[in-house]
Amino acid sequence: MILTKVDDPRFLTVVVALLFSAALWIATWSVMGSMDMGAMDMSADMKGMEMSGMEASTEKPMAMDGMKAEAPMKMEGMADQSTAMEGMNMSGGAMQMDMFGMSMDPNDWSARTIVETSAMWLLMMAAMMLPAMAPVMSVYAGISVKEDTGVRLALRISLFTVSYFLLWAIFSVTAAIIQMALRSSDMFTMGGTVATPLMAGILALIAGLYQFTPIKDACLKHCRHPLHYLLQHWKPGLAGAFPVGARHGLYCFGCCVAFMGLMFIFGAMNIWWMAVIAAYFLAEKILPKAELWSRITGALLIAAGAYMIITNL
Repeated sequence: MILTKVDDPRFLTVVVALLFSAALWIATWSVMGSMDMGAMDMSADMKGMEMSGMEASTEKPMAMDGMKAEAPMKMEGMADQSTAMEGMNMSGGAMQMDMFGMSMDPNDWSARTIVETSAMWLLMMAAMMLPAMAPVMSVYAGISVKEDTGVRLALRISLFTVSYFLLWAIFSVTAAIIQMALRSSDMFTMGGTVATPLMAGILALIAGLYQFTPIKDACLKHCRHPLHYLLQHWKPGLAGAFPVGARHGLYCFGCCVAFMGLMFIFGAMNIWWMAVIAAYFLAEKILPKAELWSRITGALLIAAGAYMIITNL
């Protein structure tokens, strides 16, 4: 029984997808953990400078002109503190927060920052979407094994998967650039990754309304019935793997894109919130009656969004 499953390309595809997914989540956790430690280090350093600045400003002058000497001492302490903070921003690289594209400087549009921010978004999108992709990968493998085997079959499934992520890769780079642009916005904080309550309400309202659109219905139908989709759009061989995967990626994108705005409600770099949204994507594709409870979810998002907007106007 076990040997039969090991020889089944559908089973192997799911196992490989789960292993890759686990690796992606571990990598995301590691990177975001480094960001959190960097933020803590920065906070500790700033507190230390505040304390040293206070000590310098409250020192009693040894003797010169009494009160006249005290003012220069205070100014000197403040200058030392300012110089230290400036040095931290210049040399400490905004500490670890700048380590992986999380530069808080709205004027930082260097190629390195763009690449690192885009890489962070690519990592997050891959981690979130691969579990939802696994079921259709399995069905595709089950059909493809009738035409190809061995290395050729593995290459075909890989091409199908890569083409599926192509649109999400484009989205990741776009999201990274948008996030960087939001660093100077009053509607977002934490380097453009967290929406203010008013903007969070708008994003929730948009995501809720999208649940009732014909585009959402059509895309969800294709995502929930991968066999029907593949039979309808099937193209044989290696040459057909890429367009079939890319087209399915388009339907998946149409199904999930509005929910990506919700990442900014609790933080676009919040791994727990990422996991909640990723779990919802998977549930919407495999659990029964998703067409019904996805509308319920939409109604709840509309109500929550309207409440946040009204209470923060």
